[in-house]
Amino acid sequence: MRITIMALTAVLFAQSLRAEAPKPIEITIYPQAVETPVLKYRLFPTESERKPGNAAPILLRLPWEQQPWMTKVYPTLHEWNERPLTAPEWKSWDNAFPERFYGEMRRAAFRRQAGWEYPLEETQALYAILLPDVQGLRTFLAAGLSAKIRYHITRGELDQAREGILVGLANGQHLAQTPFLITQLVAAAIDQFMFKRLEELISQPNSPNLYWALSTLPHNMIELERAASFEASLFETMLPAVKDLDRPRDIKEWRKMAIQLIDLLEQSQEVPPVRRPKSDLPVLNQILEGLDAAGKTHFTTFIKQARTELPAMIKVPAEKVATMSDEEAGIRWYVQKRLARDQAMGAILTLPPPEAWQKLVTLQAEMKAMNAATGAKSAGALFPFPIYVSAWSLKRKVESLRVIEAIRHYTATHEGQLPATLDAITDLPIPLDPLTNLPFEWAVTGKTAVLKTPPLPAFVNVAELLGNHNPHLEYQLQVK
Repeated sequence: MRITIMALTAVLFAQSLRAEAPKPIEITIYPQAVETPVLKYRLFPTESERKPGNAAPILLRLPWEQQPWMTKVYPTLHEWNERPLTAPEWKSWDNAFPERFYGEMRRAAFRRQAGWEYPLEETQALYAILLPDVQGLRTFLAAGLSAKIRYHITRGELDQAREGILVGLANGQHLAQTPFLITQLVAAAIDQFMFKRLEELISQPNSPNLYWALSTLPHNMIELERAASFEASLFETMLPAVKDLDRPRDIKEWRKMAIQLIDLLEQSQEVPPVRRPKSDLPVLNQILEGLDAAGKTHFTTFIKQARTELPAMIKVPAEKVATMSDEEAGIRWYVQKRLARDQAMGAILTLPPPEAWQKLVTLQAEMKAMNAATGAKSAGALFPFPIYVSAWSLKRKVESLRVIEAIRHYTATHEGQLPATLDAITDLPIPLDPLTNLPFEWAVTGKTAVLKTPPLPAFVNVAELLGNHNPHLEYQLQVK
């Protein structure tokens, strides 16, 4: 299978659409105060520990160094992540994740750079760039490393488990060192696996308090802002003619440009493959010949809408628009709409959620209207929203785990008692929820408690905007 940017995007986006509503996460917490020095335990390499060099070739060699393992064990990795930690199968682990494999992952984690050498400036067909490495590393660094971490937890080897989480988070950041939105989603998925393992780790007796290890994680675990900037300029890169759209062109040039635009929309999977022109007839007329009655009606309606809206969009008289060919009118309308959409998206994705939610809702409505006019698929256009929420969900996860570690510290210094309110914790800062800028919700009943995130603004329809990528978090805590 050719795993291109768009193919991998389609797979991961479909998975997000199938995602189930989040369930409460049960954690048993054992009182444990923060130790000194406060950074005795870490979840990310320090700058002084990192070595010069490129992590990418180290990671890319992994599947080739363990061919027997790739054939026999690789397909079963998901089983180890689904087993309870008390399952008897853990006794037969028998090094299911080769130490050599882990050693190379660890070596990569402590490199300062990750240069993936994708041909970003050497091709205009950016959507066709192959990404089999990204899909493979998603399995190695998520399911594979995750299983090894769980194995150490079952044996009470908590320091090895913590180091495994560090290796996963550091390599997740390496994977994010490309400007593709899809690689940011993969990096976020790897980090979420690591944080699930961290939830299991802090549920173990004698687990160290990792409040400050969480607090000192990089502010940006993935490169959302860089990817948003790249995505905003992608259309112009792949169709350079849009930069001089006002240059005089004859009918043949507009037809050639129409074919280039159709090729681009096919690559991005926004439109299905269409028949290529084989004569000197107008491109759009030839496309119409291959459509059914409904398709013809939709297509002619789109051209009519383009001609109606163009005078105000490009500030020219309606009489001049009336003299344009269908190709020219359709291209000019689409380019104006697409540039406005992409640049708005690139700007909004850099905002923090409390500032972005209303803009995202408005942009989604505009995207749907554009898709309705052109007949484009909605999945590709709405794809950035789940990535945006994935990025900020990582920060929400980190902050919620910081709160849990602050609670463990409180119980250790207050004879095992849970704080009645989060405000009762005064010797460690309690963060706000990054997605709403509101306090986390907290309720205590005896030795149990519920910590959960506040709801998103009422105008945010999670299922509609995010494809069931629900970022809600709820922890049910039981003190031992």
